[in-house]
Parts: sequence; C-alpha cells; structure tokens
Amino acid sequence: MVVRNLKSTNKLTLFIVATTLFLFFKYLVLDNNSGKDNEYLIASQTGQKVDSSDVDTSKLQSKLDALKYSDTVRSCPDYVDYAGVAHYRKQDDLDTELPFQRPPKNCRTFKSKLIEAIIEGLKPKFKDPNLARLFENTFPNTLDTTILYHVTSNENKQLQNHRHPEYLYRNNFPETFVVTGDIHAEWLRDSAWQLSVYQPLIKYDQGLRELIKGAINTQSQLILSNAYCNAFHPPLYTKIKKGEGHFDNVFPRPNWRQVFECKYEIDSLASFLTLSRQYFENSPQESRLDFITDDWLVALTQVLTVLGRESVSTFDESGHVNKFYYVFKRNTDVASETLPLAGTGNPVNLNTGLIRSAFRPSDDSTIFQFFIPGNAHMATELERIVPILQDFEKVADQKELGVLLPRIIESCQEFAQAIRKGIEKYGIIDHPKFGKVYAYEVDGYGSHLLMDDANIPSLLSLPDLGFLPVDDPVYQNTRKMILTSKGNPYFINGKYFQGIGGPHIGIHNPWPLSLIMKIRTSNDEIEIMNALKMLLETTGDLGLIHESINGFVANGEVYTRPWFAWANSEFGKSIFNLAKRKPWLIFEEYAPGDSFDLEEFIKTLDF
Repeated sequence: MVVRNLKSTNKLTLFIVATTLFLFFKYLVLDNNSGKDNEYLIASQTGQKVDSSDVDTSKLQSKLDALKYSDTVRSCPDYVDYAGVAHYRKQDDLDTELPFQRPPKNCRTFKSKLIEAIIEGLKPKFKDPNLARLFENTFPNTLDTTILYHVTSNENKQLQNHRHPEYLYRNNFPETFVVTGDIHAEWLRDSAWQLSVYQPLIKYDQGLRELIKGAINTQSQLILSNAYCNAFHPPLYTKIKKGEGHFDNVFPRPNWRQVFECKYEIDSLASFLTLSRQYFENSPQESRLDFITDDWLVALTQVLTVLGRESVSTFDESGHVNKFYYVFKRNTDVASETLPLAGTGNPVNLNTGLIRSAFRPSDDSTIFQFFIPGNAHMATELERIVPILQDFEKVADQKELGVLLPRIIESCQEFAQAIRKGIEKYGIIDHPKFGKVYAYEVDGYGSHLLMDDANIPSLLSLPDLGFLPVDDPVYQNTRKMILTSKGNPYFINGKYFQGIGGPHIGIHNPWPLSLIMKIRTSNDEIEIMNALKMLLETTGDLGLIHESINGFVANGEVYTRPWFAWANSEFGKSIFNLAKRKPWLIFEEYAPGDSFDLEEFIKTLDF
C-alpha cells in the first residue's frame, strides 16, 4: 500500500490512526526496543526526520511495508496529494533526508529504459546523496506524471479519433498531450520547457523521439485552431478529465471547448519554435526534419500572422487609433488578470520593430506591452528556425506544400532582425547605479519597467535562451540589477530563501526557477553552490521543486504547487548543465578542469 495524505479520506485516516495506536501499544508497551520502531512508523506517515542511528531496518521492514513506497498499487493516487507527502523506499532511505517521490511504477505516465539507466548510472557519482535523490525525483517527473495522452503514428491511424467534426482537421501523426502538473491542461510554454530536458537524449531513444514529435504535432494543431491562446484542454477523445478553465471576453473568440485559457503571450509561440528546433538539433540525421508536416508549416504561418498583427502600434502616424487584433477582458478584482483600456492594453508606439505581448510567462498582464525577454526569445528562435527551413526547402516538394516556403523564410528573417534592432534601440536603459541594462518592458515612448520575474523567458535567462553570450556587458549589468532587492522590486530577500519572485504569487515568495537559472548563467562556483544548497534545503522535506516558496518560513514548508513539472525539469537540466561545465562541483572523482561527456556516459549504459 502506498502512503497517502492523511487528510485524503476519512476511512484512510481512521485506518492509519487505528494501526498506529495498535503498533504503539504492541511495540512500545510490550517491547523494550519499540520506541525507535514507533518513532519511525510515525515518521513514515508524516515525513518528519528522525534519528535512525539505532534503527534495525531489517526488523522494521516487515512492519512498515504497508506504509512505504510500493512499485505497484491497485489504484493510482492523485499525484497532487502524493507529492505533498513524503514517501520512503527500503533501508537506503534512512541514509538520506529527502524522500523518494516518484509515483508507483504502474502509475507512471511514460516509461523509458534510457531515462532509468541514466538515473541509476548517475546516482553513484553524486557527492551529496540528497542532491542525487533530488535529481532522481525531478529529472523524470514530467515523464512520470504529465504525459496523460500519447499515441504513435500507427496507433493514431488505427484509433480513428478524428472522425468527430470538431477534430476532422487533425492529422494521424503522433500525438502527445502534456499537462502542466496539478492542472489538467497543456500550456504551450510549460510543455515545451518540460520536455526540453529530454531533447538531448532523443537520438538514443526512439520512444522519446516519438513522444516529442507527438508534442510538436499536438502544439501545431492547437496553434492552428487558436493561435492567440496559451493553454488548452485535452481533446475529448483522450478521455482525460478536463480542468476548470476560464470563459473570458476574448477577441478573436476561441473555441472554449478546446481552450483552457486564451491569454496572448509572445513566449508561448516562441516556445513552439523552441520545441521544434531542439528536436531538429538532437535527432539523428535521417529524422531531423520529420517533425515538419503541412500542419506544422501552417501553424508557423499562423505564428507569423500573429507577429505581424501584434507589431501594429496603438496609433498611426496621423494619431488615429489602429485596429486592435486582440482584446482580453476578465471579470476579476486582480489587476494582473486582465488588460486595461477595455481589454486592449496600454498604448505602444509605432515603428519600433518590437512585438506586443498582452501577458507575461507568469500569465500576468504586461504593463508595457513590448515585453523584452519574450521578444528576445522570439527573435532567437526565428533566427534559428531559418536554417532548418532552408534545409527543408532543399528536399521539399513545393507543389504539394500548399505554402510559400521562401516567403516564410523571408518573414522569419525580417521579424528577427527588426526585433533585435528594436531591443537594442528601445530595450536598453541607462540606470543611475548599474549602467546600461535591459528593461523588462517598454512602450516605445520612453516608458520602461525595471524588474525581472522568475518565469522563463526572463532577463536572467537571456544567455540560456541564446539571445546573447553570458559575458555580454549589458547583460552582466542587468544581472547585477535583478539579483538584488535594490534593483529589482521582485527580488525577495527572505530570511531562509532568497531569489526572484513576481507579482503572480506575491512579495513573500521567491521562485526556485530563479535560482535554477542563476546556476545556469553563472561561472562563480561559490554562487552556484550557494544556490544549490538553498534549493536542497527548501523542498519542505519533500524532495521536489515547487513553484514558489515563502522565503520567511524555514525549510520551504510554506510553498505553492506541490506538483509543478516545469520546475522539476529545469532542475534536471541544471544538473546536466553543471555536469558538462563543472562536474567536480557535484560528482565524486572529478577534479577542476575534468570533463563529463554525456554521450560517452550513455555508451556505458545497459538499456
């Protein structure tokens, strides 16, 4: 039996209480050594740390089997509840403070022998068993818990799921629906970043490659039908229970049967390109272009159409109001959940080269709609998609495509160049203390917002996105500014946890994502190790990365979202990042200057 949250059901509560009282009486009253047994039993249920130095684990094993992690269960638990309670696995858990939080094997949503082999191969290398356990929990979390629907191309053809009029436009290529975690909906951005940790592995694992190709195809079809929207319900034929979505006043009106939320965010569309580009870069040579379908190309033209519309200024050169292509109004008392000026957003100037974004990657509304990190993300991905399209052009049959590929390539180049120039001209500000820095948002009139938010894309993540090198002087000035409460109003200097947060949760809660990105954009080994230490010490003894943490409460015990797969994937990426750049910081038997080669490591694995 799997340990569950004691609050989950009354029957379970009564059973555990009765069992605990019985064992307490039997082993405390009748057995001289029962104090340790009972202490460990209670710890198994609550997740509290105990002194296990004198515990006879072999004796305890038979007593605690019913209360510890199980590989197989009759009924799969809700991972929201499961993730909020510590689970333990055999004797080895007594040697580490962090629990084992992977779901039972028969409840995992996608399985990969390669992923399991990598985990088992890397665990012995870690200096810190807690870090090994945190990696073991987080790296596979997206595969373990969020792949609620996946079919291969052959399976899709056999199922004939698309006969319903609402889905006739869908193709029979692979499909993959990736939920964000505790909400049964797919965010374009979140799902792309959730899967990115596995992209370097797809050349070795055909199943993983098919999974991500399915995710690209699914995103293509979601963008085809609702290009302005950020989050989507699972299709009816998947039989996945839908999350509680939003019905807002949005123009153009989305299909609310398909759309969970329709906040236009430039980075959502850029993330679709990220997912596609990473697949190309990591696939075997013969498979690199097989994600490009007619639907993918039409989705790309939809992206370019949105960029064209959202580059239109509020007023024309005569001062007349231009047409608004996107309007969003929500009935709410939270200002960041809707847009001002009847849902159109604050005005932006003309001829800037920048693209509007109504909302940020945190799903909060922008104040000034030229959101610089999102524009940087889009420019970078457009630049990178051009050579991919040029490769495809050499082998494509233009007559059958139904789209003008040269014009698409030209549009990608033009938008990328214009956005870069716009960022350089309007996005760099002279700060009285930090010098030239990147603003978070601008309007093209001179107004600017100096801050950063933990969600990616962020100013902190600009080198990680590939927009600029990490040693870029303007970036370094910006990094200094946003990593202090004197320069960034959303840098939260908590007593127990310090980092960048944002308005989405509030001014008490930094997000672990910011420390994860701090690690990936730093060459300072002290800074890196301090960030790792803080992440390890603030999981609330649950061994997972949470959305945000109250920085003024010890141990990360007050947090939001126990099941937040994006952050878990980003932590896994940071471990691979450190393994490549500075393996001696995290692995035994590595000296400064030594290298860790993932490809060579994988060759040693049996999978």
